[in-house]
Amino acid sequence: MKKAIIALAIIGIILLATVSSTARPGLKEVREKHELSLLAIEGVSGVSVDELENEIVVYIEKPKISEKVPKVIEGIKVRCEVIGRVEALQTISTEPVTYSTSTYSRKDENRPVFGGISVGNPYITAGTLGLVTYNGYVLSNAHVLAMDSRAKFVKIGTEIWQPGKYDGGTSEDKIGVLYKYIPIRFLSTRANNYADAAIATLEVEGMEGEVLNETNDGFYTISGTTEVSIGNSVRKSGRTTNVTTNTVKDTSATVKVYYTYAKWAIFKDQILVAQPFARGGDSGSAVDKEGEFVGLVFAGSDIVTVVCKAKRIIEGLGVAV
Repeated sequence: MKKAIIALAIIGIILLATVSSTARPGLKEVREKHELSLLAIEGVSGVSVDELENEIVVYIEKPKISEKVPKVIEGIKVRCEVIGRVEALQTISTEPVTYSTSTYSRKDENRPVFGGISVGNPYITAGTLGLVTYNGYVLSNAHVLAMDSRAKFVKIGTEIWQPGKYDGGTSEDKIGVLYKYIPIRFLSTRANNYADAAIATLEVEGMEGEVLNETNDGFYTISGTTEVSIGNSVRKSGRTTNVTTNTVKDTSATVKVYYTYAKWAIFKDQILVAQPFARGGDSGSAVDKEGEFVGLVFAGSDIVTVVCKAKRIIEGLGVAV
């Protein structure tokens, strides 16, 4: 009798293992398995998931790209969503920006320095100084502080100017030097890039955590970090488009970002914010939710802005925010 019971128990375990091994994989597993092949399709801008609808989301540059994308993968529906071609936002827009009042200019020299104003190195146009961190560094994007116009990294110790070169900055406007950046691996779908961020030393007075407000006559403070959910409202203060707010539409996107016409990098675990939110020259802007640091603007299209997360920046650079 005991032998019969043991035999039945063994059969049950075998059957259970068989069912488990043949069970349909989950949404995130399927996304991870097929993400590289989806990103390899010309015109695909990114990949994510919609857990509420149990769908894989494929971000595409143009509607016709959807013809190249499978409609179902391993039994899971695939939804295409047009977001355009995503590019790093160091390119400068010459469109004028009108402010209601103006005590400070975002494109002129400001001393002490603070968040939301023009900054750059001698080899790029201009971007945005995101924050002066609480351990005394200038925080912005790597492509604003640490790269040249061909998206090649410059030497540690390179001068940082405020304002940036495009806005008239020269060596006389030096505020510090490049201290550290998070490396970016280009032209590989297998790269594990998570943040476009860098820091510089500060040789002039800085206002830690202070960011220029919407009317350019005062400041708001960013302190501490937080994470966001889809539907949250977030804010940024940038060199080109001043203070803007809009809604988070994705918190775990993998995105292909172009730094030049042909040089791109894949970034994982990114936040997407609906436009209008940022334009060229806003790269490096600090994004916050109710005064807590969410991340940095670094790329976008006409439809979305891409924000790298605070936790990835802090892990990579060791800054205090």
